[in-house]
Amino acid sequence: MPTCEVYVVGSYGVAFWIVGEVPAPGETVLGSGFAFGHGGKGSNQAIGVTRLGAKCKLLAGVGADKFGSEALELWRVEGVDCSAVRQTTETPTMAGIIILDAEGENRIITDPGANAQLRATDVETFAASWVNPGILLTQLEIPVDTAARALAIAKARGLTTILNPAPARTLPKEILTDVDILTPNQSEARILLGLETDDPQADAEIALKLRALGVGHVVMTLGADGALIAGPDGITKIASYLVDVVDTTGAGDAFNGALAAGLASGLTLTEAARRGTAAGALAVTKKLVVPALPDESQISELMKTGPLAHED
Repeated sequence: MPTCEVYVVGSYGVAFWIVGEVPAPGETVLGSGFAFGHGGKGSNQAIGVTRLGAKCKLLAGVGADKFGSEALELWRVEGVDCSAVRQTTETPTMAGIIILDAEGENRIITDPGANAQLRATDVETFAASWVNPGILLTQLEIPVDTAARALAIAKARGLTTILNPAPARTLPKEILTDVDILTPNQSEARILLGLETDDPQADAEIALKLRALGVGHVVMTLGADGALIAGPDGITKIASYLVDVVDTTGAGDAFNGALAAGLASGLTLTEAARRGTAAGALAVTKKLVVPALPDESQISELMKTGPLAHED
């Protein structure tokens, strides 16, 4: 059973998917497979947490529109405590457009909408409900100052702080020193260091450089290659699982939700990261993010098959 609660400060948005190629300027191309559904990294990760049995409270912003009302109903159904969510008439609910190519890789553009209205004062109000021990999980689809305030308050109170730095950007060092666990993918990790996304340095070297900025642990997701953990004792490799890839959009959110839920249940970081890798693998086997987020039985079943390779 979970031993502590997860507090998510993040985003909600409605997502529109279409399968096709990215058009050149002035070009119109025909796509296929249009679909739309719930999205936003904060919401996705909060749902991922609750599906794995952990208690979760969410602070996000939605508009006073159809999509905002549907989000509130979604969280109630999923068991996410959404009492802190701000519904505003100033801006609409966040929207994102996702283009999937034939291999299932994605390209995404979003308008943050009501999430951009989340302020540090909203975090301070939300933090009144936080209990230690607890876990704070945040991302960067909200204003950086808002995410930074959440991390600072949680760190000062002794909660475990997790930052999923997506969408990626360079961050002040003082923010990173409030991060116990940083969870970038390979390109996000490089952007955090001010490098090009295709910088040839080894992933382990990149992770160690991020740790040197004051981060407690770096848990870097490696796609089909699993993940690696850079911590005080060096590098630990987490192997992945063999699955048929349909849509990679929700992999990171599934990973982070399962990581936080695992830590909430008392697992070590390595154990929680193994479950995160299994959750991410399962998430890429279905279209749309929320339907693809796994539950406990699905993760347990996949982990019985064993990973693709031995871990270092």
